Amino acid sequence: MAETIQEKLSSPFFNVLSEAESIQVRELVPSTQTSILASVDEAIKNFDQEELNSGTRSFLVTIKKPEPKQESLPPSTPEKNESIQQVIEKAEILIKNEDYLLARNLYSFVLRQDIKNQFGLKGLGICLFNLGDINAAKKCFKALVEIHQNLEGYALLGISFLKENNDSAAQENFSKVKDTSKLAADLRFNFFKEYGNSLTRSERLNEASEHYLQALSLNPRSHTILINLGTLEIQRKRYEKATKYFQKALDFCPTAAKAFCGIGIVAQMTQENEIARLYFEKALEVDCQNSVALHQLHSLAENKTDWQKLKIRLVQALIKEPSNLDLRFLLATTLLKQNDWAGCESELNLILNKSSSHERARALREELSLHKHPQGVT
Repeated sequence: MAETIQEKLSSPFFNVLSEAESIQVRELVPSTQTSILASVDEAIKNFDQEELNSGTRSFLVTIKKPEPKQESLPPSTPEKNESIQQVIEKAEILIKNEDYLLARNLYSFVLRQDIKNQFGLKGLGICLFNLGDINAAKKCFKALVEIHQNLEGYALLGISFLKENNDSAAQENFSKVKDTSKLAADLRFNFFKEYGNSLTRSERLNEASEHYLQALSLNPRSHTILINLGTLEIQRKRYEKATKYFQKALDFCPTAAKAFCGIGIVAQMTQENEIARLYFEKALEVDCQNSVALHQLHSLAENKTDWQKLKIRLVQALIKEPSNLDLRFLLATTLLKQNDWAGCESELNLILNKSSSHERARALREELSLHKHPQGVT
């Protein structure tokens, strides 16, 4: 008998009963059993039953299962916190050495231990940004803002939007950084620089200048900021001031091709073409692929010597970047100026094979056909 009871108590039905939060039992009497059974007809069909008769009593049992208990995360221990901190410190060293792939793995580990860790969110976002996954980076920075109200999140979001050429979204996030002193020193410099770049593109030149000067106060030897200030002064038509910024940039970085270009552009705009040529040539000596210098020399070329020098410069640039169709088209026009029709046609064919819809190349090829001598005519 004891074994029979034990077997019943260990059956699935009794297991359900023992775990139930509440149980309701209703007997099916003749006045109601027909309608109730009809409503649960499908369930009854699943059982082997004898034909109901007056000696059979039936019950409808309703069982409410208890709500599943949510497992609480184990509380943080000092040892665990210390371990996470050590991982964060190692990840920060990797970021400083621009090893973003390994740093990303460490920050991912930190977030697996603590999904809301603000150092993990910021660090992972920076790694993803530098690895080219801008969308994923923005998610980390948004979490940094939403969970921790961290101002760095807004700055980093703004820089991320600039990477997508979205100046309006970038400026919206930058404007939310009310206290820049709370930004890390390196981020604060980039914040002012990138905000200035965005404002310059929006032609908000006075505001842009203020932000560049703030960046310069953090790093007075930054040739990049000095070049940006010089470029901004060109837009203001303050040529003398622009030249001073470019020259100062060269004092700190003698290989700053953009600074040479800046001085060249100022000289060109003040009709000092020989000085302009000199500085564009200097720019190409340190950066043979400098597109601005190549285009400006093309616009200044007047004689065979100029065209020949430019041809050599363009060939040097294309050796390093053969897929640059813009420079290849510039070479085609240069060859046409030299009456090298075969060379011009060859360059145009290369361009159109890569981009059949290249309108300028198509137009130049049509122009070239007018220069060709008819066959048999010398």
